[in-house]
Amino acid sequence: MSTSESHVSSSDADTPAGVRTDQLAPTPRLSSRGLSIALLMTCLLPLCGLSLYAVLFGRAAQHTLDVNVQLDRRAVPAVGGGGAFLTEVVVIENQSDHDIPNLTVDLNGQYFLYQDAPLSQDDTLVVPQNIFATKSNQRFVPGRYPITDVTVTGRLPSGARGVTETLFDPETGAAIDHE
Repeated sequence: MSTSESHVSSSDADTPAGVRTDQLAPTPRLSSRGLSIALLMTCLLPLCGLSLYAVLFGRAAQHTLDVNVQLDRRAVPAVGGGGAFLTEVVVIENQSDHDIPNLTVDLNGQYFLYQDAPLSQDDTLVVPQNIFATKSNQRFVPGRYPITDVTVTGRLPSGARGVTETLFDPETGAAIDHE
């Protein structure tokens, strides 16, 4: 090797031709401690924000929805108007002095129904249990599993979300007074 030949290091061999390594900008690097702190903050900041939100605005269950929920067996009109059939239903009666928009009903915390139209004051909604579905669109089959709780949520006139949870005895299907 002569003195006029340039010395090629292993890092120079990895750079593209025509690019001088002394002109490349330094890349930002994060130490393992810095990475750990960044990941910890990524987890803690949303958790602290949600906790603060819960403290300032309260739990949704603090705003009760004035509805009466019953499980019953009633005649429901058949699709196409060809009469009615007897089936298991959830009966929701609006006992408040206002309409309840954004009404959502769930059975056992797993099967859901969203009522698009507001439930008018002093109106009753009768919903067949077999139209409730999971988020993956599996239908509830009445009689397969007992209904232990029905949760009804809706928007109050203040804009807050009101919640009413009614517990039922799995043996009899009767509402349990938990007050």
